[in-house]
Amino acid sequence: MDDTNFDELEELELPDGVHDAETALEVLRAWIADGGLHVIFNPETFTHDVSEWGRLLGDIAQHIAHAVELDGQMGRDDALAAMTEAFHRGVDSTDSSKMSGRIKGRVEH
Repeated sequence: MDDTNFDELEELELPDGVHDAETALEVLRAWIADGGLHVIFNPETFTHDVSEWGRLLGDIAQHIAHAVELDGQMGRDDALAAMTEAFHRGVDSTDSSKMSGRIKGRVEH
């Protein structure tokens, strides 16, 4: 382990409804660290249908567009259009050789 002070990491709060849910499962976490994207997720979440990851990303885009609109940055439709365009650029140009390809386990608290 390095000398990173994890007390200074800026983690987000848990979403509304998670604490009161009968069951809850974190499936995706993304960080920007030293200018790069670092992602961890549970690849077994949608083993029955990998297209469900696409639906999840679509739902996330809707949440972001709503938040951007509430924040006054731009309208919901403009935000969705910008994200859709950027998504297609990212899918077409991302270099997968930079990805670790490792599967990590869950953390027990």
